[in-house]
Parts: sequence; C-alpha cells; structure tokens
Amino acid sequence: MHLFTYVHLKNFLSFGNITFNLKKNSNCSKNFIAVYGENGSGKSNFVRSIELLRRTLTSFDLLRRADKVTEFLESEDDVFPEELKQILLSEIDIINVISSCRTIDCQEATVVEYGFLLNGHEGIYRIEFTDRISRESLYYFTGKQRGYLFDIENDTDETIKAKFNGNLFANDRVKQEFNAEIKKYWGRHTFLAIVMQQIQEKNIGYINESISEYLLAVINMLTNISVINKSSNRHNSGIITSKPDNILSDLRHGRINKNQIPLLHKTERVLRDFFTQAYADIKDIMYEINDMANDNVRYQLYVDKMIAGKIRHISFENESSGTQQILEIIRTLLGLFCGVTVVYDEIDNGIHDILLNQILDSIVDEITGQLIITTHNTMLLEKMDPHSAYVIQVDHLGNKEAHCITDYSVQSNNNNRIKYIKGLFGGTPYIDGIDYSTIINEIEKEEAE
Repeated sequence: MHLFTYVHLKNFLSFGNITFNLKKNSNCSKNFIAVYGENGSGKSNFVRSIELLRRTLTSFDLLRRADKVTEFLESEDDVFPEELKQILLSEIDIINVISSCRTIDCQEATVVEYGFLLNGHEGIYRIEFTDRISRESLYYFTGKQRGYLFDIENDTDETIKAKFNGNLFANDRVKQEFNAEIKKYWGRHTFLAIVMQQIQEKNIGYINESISEYLLAVINMLTNISVINKSSNRHNSGIITSKPDNILSDLRHGRINKNQIPLLHKTERVLRDFFTQAYADIKDIMYEINDMANDNVRYQLYVDKMIAGKIRHISFENESSGTQQILEIIRTLLGLFCGVTVVYDEIDNGIHDILLNQILDSIVDEITGQLIITTHNTMLLEKMDPHSAYVIQVDHLGNKEAHCITDYSVQSNNNNRIKYIKGLFGGTPYIDGIDYSTIINEIEKEEAE
C-alpha cells in the first residue's frame, strides 16, 4: 500500500506557500480525501502538482513524442504555422510543463514536496526548479534505517553535485554509469526519470541486481498513481496506470488479440454489474466483437436500454456525456482496489449528485489505496467522515491555506454541509451584491454610440 501523507507547494501556480496534511495520525494516512474551495481557489492546481510528479517520471517519453511531432511537421510539404507547432510541442515538452507550473512574476524557485507512506515506511520526495530542475532528493528507507537515497543539486557555478546512499547502487561501475547519465540529462530530466529510462531499456534482471530495491519500490509506486485533470482547457490531461491489469485499458472500444477475449468478457461482467445496478433503464451491457486479420478482433461497447417501453440495443457512444463520464471514472476507481492512488479533478463534472454520492459511498470502505478528489458536491459532506473533507481558504491578499474541517469545532451530530454553505469553514464564494446598473449603462451607452 502507498499513500500520500502530505503535499507541500511553494511558488506553484496560484500557491505561494501551502501544505495539504493528509495524515490520519502519526503512523497512518487517509484513504479518502475530498478537497473543496470556491472557483479559482486552486483545487485544480493541487491536482496539477500530482500530475507534474507523474509527468517528470516519464519525461523521456514526452521528449520522444516532441521529437516525433517535430519530425512529422518538418516533413510536411505545406508550411506548418510556427505558432501551432509551438502549442503542440508545449504540451509534451517537460521543460514547458515545468515552466507552466511556476507562479507568475516570481524570482524564487518553485518547490514541490511529496510525503508518502510505502510498505510501512515514510518518505519524502522533493523537487526544486526555476526554468530547469535545480535540486532533487529522496528521503526513504535505506535498508536498516531511514535516510537520503540521493540528493542532487546544481551548485552556484552550475556544477552538479550528486550524493548517493552507499546502498543505492550495487557497485562503483553502476554508480559511474548513472553519474554519466546525470551529467548528460539531469536538470532537464529528474534522476527518477533517468532511472526509469534505464528500467525500460535494460534487462530487468540487471536492474534488480544493480539498483536498490527501495528506490525501485518508490518508482513503482509513482508509476501507479492515476491522475485525471480535466478542468483546465489548456492542460486537459489524464494519466492512467495499467492497474488493474486484469481489466481492459479502453472500456469503450478498441482492438485486441483473440487470446485476450477472456479479459474482454471479464471487463464486460464488471461493467454489467455496475451499470445494471446504478441505472434503472439499463438492462444489460455487452461487447460486440468483429474478427480482423492476424488473430485480432475489434470490440465495441453496447447497452440494452429501456426507452419508451421498449428495450433498445444502442452503442455506448450514444449515451449521455454524464454516463460516458461514469465509464471513465469506473476504470480509474478500480485501481483503488489494487492499492494505488487515484487523484481526480472535478469528479462531479456532469454527474448527478445522488449518483456520485452512491458510487463514492459504496467504494470508500473497499479502498486499499488512496482516492483524492476535488469537488463542489456539498451533499457528500452530510455522510463523509469529516476527517476526509478539506477546504482551501483564500484571504484578501491571495494567500491560501488548506484545512481539514476537523481543525474547527465539529460535533458528531453536526450537519457539515450546512456549516460549509454558511461559510463556517471558509472556501465558499461570497459576493456582497452586484450592481448591474453600471453594466447596463455601459451597454446602453455603446448601443447609443
């Protein structure tokens, strides 16, 4: 099991200095966290801090994508607009991703620090950056006690100083190999990304013999974090892990080998169990399969749905956007049964409050990993354990703090939804009336002119 114990952000987007303390007690973190706050308070920016963590780990893949985009655009006969090219590249170049997370007009370094609990041991992973990564460290279990597995930083003269725990590498030869990789790539890529690249390129037996099992455990933990951030038009993204690996990765449609048909049937049963219970008008759900060449099949999801007194067979593509959103949520939440962490921004977007409440209420007690959501659904507060509810508060200077509502006077018989709506926990929009007369006058003035 692995869980976040806290997230500390400094000079990160709209956060000057904020800490989300996710601990239940000194030895345990919370399995379910719901973050509230008024529009613009930073809920999505908090999710982006976890997304950044995942993206830095796979930055070599992002770089390869950027190279492929550049190669393709340069091969086109027609001149591709430079502005559009830069927009495409900015979304997959890790340096652009890092730069986009900086607080505007800030000269100090941005700091992102993640506390975590893994296999019973607490750890801290920290990155500092401006236009490039300037420091990176991992504090975790080293074999006999806790300590730094590595600490890498750029000195004032741009010299990279790397300190490694004596148990991090099997021998000096491996250490020298990674020092060479650091000199070539670190700053544009994190050390964890460099290790991740080696894992993908080299024999797994060699990796297991050469690198500390505790570092590999941390990397495995990070690759099994799912992040869904859909609230920003510019940074729409979804980073989904392969877990659970016994369920199809694409639930709607796709192409698989015939030997994966049992996997298709298992996924079908999972979806049937869920949708026929959650929706009164959905009577069945199934995949239709069409044979293709080379022992492949193409599959498409369909539902049998009661419409106007008759059961009709329709493609899932024709379902409402809210129902299709539910399908996206399902696979992500299934990972919670496998001990992974799922971070979901605006999980209630386009979904009826009551249905979302039922989904979350039925899943919370079964979570073996960690679910972190941002939401405006205040109905959840009526049943939710108050230790799971957090509110981002913003003062008149734009300073922000994140508080669990148990930091306030909360009694077991309190209706925390009503207290939140009344503004007793902060994080609710407060407008002291809007005078529309001046706006109307301006409109009428323009029309007259």
